Amino acid sequence: MAQSRIGIMGGSFNPIHRRHLQIAEHALRELYLDRVVFIPNGNPPHKQHQLVAPAHRYAMTQLAILPYENFTISDIEITRSGVIYTVDTLKLLRTLYPDGEFICLIGEDTLYDLPHWRQPLEVFSLCSFAVCKRDSKGLEAHPSLAELRAKGANINFLSLAPRTISATDIRKRLQAGEPVDTLLTPEVHEYIRIAGLYGCPALPGTDVGSFSNLQNRLSDDRLLHSMAVARTAAHLAAVHALPVDQCELAGLLHDCAKCMDIDSLRQIAISHHLKLTDVELQSNGLLHGPVGAVIAKEVFGIEDPIVLNAIAVHTTGYAGMSDIEMVVFLADKIEPYRNHIPDLDEIRQLAETDLYKATYEMLLHSKAYLTRIHRPLHPDTDTTIQWMRKRIQ
Repeated sequence: MAQSRIGIMGGSFNPIHRRHLQIAEHALRELYLDRVVFIPNGNPPHKQHQLVAPAHRYAMTQLAILPYENFTISDIEITRSGVIYTVDTLKLLRTLYPDGEFICLIGEDTLYDLPHWRQPLEVFSLCSFAVCKRDSKGLEAHPSLAELRAKGANINFLSLAPRTISATDIRKRLQAGEPVDTLLTPEVHEYIRIAGLYGCPALPGTDVGSFSNLQNRLSDDRLLHSMAVARTAAHLAAVHALPVDQCELAGLLHDCAKCMDIDSLRQIAISHHLKLTDVELQSNGLLHGPVGAVIAKEVFGIEDPIVLNAIAVHTTGYAGMSDIEMVVFLADKIEPYRNHIPDLDEIRQLAETDLYKATYEMLLHSKAYLTRIHRPLHPDTDTTIQWMRKRIQ
């Protein structure tokens, strides 16, 4: 039986950032790996400073790898007690993947530390190493490299261009309220906001418990989308001087009813006497918004009518919609994982400068898209488009 080539991406992930994902994605292709397993450290013998709880680092890593089919996560270290050493982890992995060939993905700083690992010779017998360079030139000629190879270490270098991203710098930026969009994926940033990690102010109305509740209600894809919508809504709110917390919270919970079946949605709508048309009562796409507002209030404890209204109308909008409602409507359509709408990049750019024109253009595109795929339109779609046209004129 052919061996399965498995990349091992271990680290504190405090927090996991885009460079981690870039390295793993590059290694997957360049080394012809079958998968990359991310292993958050439990209690490593180093990097204890500002290390948040393992459960948080596991949750962030789990969110970050959702978009990647060949990335998986293991809790093999965070569920063990005592100080965790790589040699013990590799032995356990060998029992889990008896036919696996392990390639540990490391940075050049870790490369120089290999001789100081516990039982390094046994580690070298259990895995090979793929090194991602940071800044060094001529690293392949470094004397310590020859010494490691002489001891049995199988070491190769990834062709990925050197780049340094510091988790310490990210934590400082978060605490100072500085932008981190180029460093963190939206779902990781949003989790940090929900949990209030690294000095980042927590999003009012949420906590880890409400996140778990939302996670249990949604598919992985829908959870990823919701986290991205929350970050996009927060960004648009900041750009257009609108209340960030309200926009972000509505974005986070806007699809809290999306994965419910149509019968359950209809039952809630009828029992709460929601004023809906027959067309709306027959469509999950139209019904999950107003029912989502009910769920947000009764299950997640949201009382703010502004947030609840934005959730209720996020799919369709309406004539007379508020700026906050426009932000959530737009964020749902333009979040970074969306890619099926024509001219989406142009609308994203427009949203940075003109909220009303961007909303109008998105209404037109949404109508065209739903018509093309034969999904029902809200009865007031044309009225909303006409109202927005007059407003921008």
